[in-house]
Amino acid sequence: MVNEEKVRLMTRLAMYEQSTGKEDLEKGRYFKSDYVKYNCLKTLVSTTILFVIVVAAYIYYNMGKLITELVDLLGMAYKLLIVYALVCILFMVLAWFLYSHRYAKAKPHIIRYNQDLKKLIAFYDNEDKTKGKKRRK
Repeated sequence: MVNEEKVRLMTRLAMYEQSTGKEDLEKGRYFKSDYVKYNCLKTLVSTTILFVIVVAAYIYYNMGKLITELVDLLGMAYKLLIVYALVCILFMVLAWFLYSHRYAKAKPHIIRYNQDLKKLIAFYDNEDKTKGKKRRK
């Protein structure tokens, strides 16, 4: 006999796993602080790579001007370092807010998913108990 409540529960679990569940369950593997730190680190690496590419493109584009004005190379390096630090701080703060929000948004869905899994396990445990009693008789 088919238990309708169990079928609904299994359907809800499968639909969640196929939609937003993949991303949410990935987030659920981490503590909030670990998830945010990990993604902030990825943001820092990406920001650094992008900053190097932009600076390299600027240097390549203005090569003639930079060669004739090599007088203040140390000052330009200092300005680049300050701009890099400001850009990194900006992106790290934005990443911290973004990933904290994403984790907080996913957490209730993960809790609901885990509750549904516990209910499904309870259904299977009850079925096993009833089958065990029937075999003994």
